[in-house]
Amino acid sequence: MEATWYKLKDGTWGVKIRQDGQAGDEVSVTNKKGETKTAFLDKRVAKFDDAQLWSVTEDAPAAAPKTLDEEPF
Repeated sequence: MEATWYKLKDGTWGVKIRQDGQAGDEVSVTNKKGETKTAFLDKRVAKFDDAQLWSVTEDAPAAAPKTLDEEPF
């Protein structure tokens, strides 16, 4: 999923995406110099008709723990 950097109200950098996202989704963000960075959606800050603003993290989301119904390996 592609995103653009966006300065959030709290002064931190987040991203703006043009499609629906979910926490933990991986996004590729390209800066003005053309450098691409991978980030992960953290919390949705705002939703508009054509875009969403998200705070981001550089850490990949942790895998969900296995339940007792799943195979242990």
